[in-house]
Amino acid sequence: MKTMTLRTYPAPLSRVCLGTATLAADGLTGEKAQQAYDIMDAYYDLGGRFLDTAHVYGRWGKENTNASEQIIGRWLRDRGHGDMTVLTKACHFDPDTPDVSRVDAVSLMEDVEASRKSLGQDKLDILLLHRDNEDVDIRTIVDFCVPLVDKGLVTRFGLSNYRAERIKTAIDYLGRDWDRYFIGVSNEWSLAMDGDRNYTPGSGMVKTDAAMKALQEKEPFLLLPFSSVAHGFYEKLHRCGAVYDGGWVHTEEFRGNRAWLTEENGRMYRRLLALSAETGLSLTMLSLGYLLAQPNVIPAMSVSRPEQLGELLSVTEREWTPCDFEC
Repeated sequence: MKTMTLRTYPAPLSRVCLGTATLAADGLTGEKAQQAYDIMDAYYDLGGRFLDTAHVYGRWGKENTNASEQIIGRWLRDRGHGDMTVLTKACHFDPDTPDVSRVDAVSLMEDVEASRKSLGQDKLDILLLHRDNEDVDIRTIVDFCVPLVDKGLVTRFGLSNYRAERIKTAIDYLGRDWDRYFIGVSNEWSLAMDGDRNYTPGSGMVKTDAAMKALQEKEPFLLLPFSSVAHGFYEKLHRCGAVYDGGWVHTEEFRGNRAWLTEENGRMYRRLLALSAETGLSLTMLSLGYLLAQPNVIPAMSVSRPEQLGELLSVTEREWTPCDFEC
């Protein structure tokens, strides 16, 4: 798998990051745990060296808050893979008390220490603050994070589900050498919900909108989109025999987001069908290719079975351009 090199980050990063939100969600032993190993093994065998997790991922009840990190840490130790980059996230609210923010210095340190222990890392590779609290000055949040880098607890920090205005203020506050501390942003983004169109965000989620794209053109931070293939939106259309010809037909069994059944997505669906016939790639992988065509973007993609990674190398090895997706 190809990699991307950032100016000040000390290691190359794989072009697609493996999302691990559901790994070990049912426990750290048994069939699901083995499936987690199988998925990470398959990704590693394809040359993937970049995992996306979070302190809150894989929670089942109060007795466990970070099963995803734990299974990754166990896999890293068992396999002896010292060449993986792991991105994790902190300061998510407690699911039992969603109205209580944890964007504060104490909660950040609690999560950092728990993540270091679970992942078996003295120094976390990349740490994102998971959810914003706009009642807290973004400069105060930056002041939480900079000492983590200075003390060698974290290589770089970033932000997830933060708006462009907040990101700009953070970068301005860090100054000219901002990228020696700050790596980038993880917000929701896919071909099916691109920029300011076709977008119905989930509760508390923030989109990669036109303002974020414009800011990134000026300050080349990394974008790490989640929901990068829109939950298989285009493939679901194809499976139910959908046809778009100025209007949608044969979508009565469609199981995806009907809010995205727009004219623009209809034209894109037809373009992806033509690309699929040309390349042999699935519509899901082609929609991932759209993000790979964007500058300084590494999409995160989750799978439930290792065989779903079969086409990943093909899509990452190809040189995509925005022109490929003009319709």
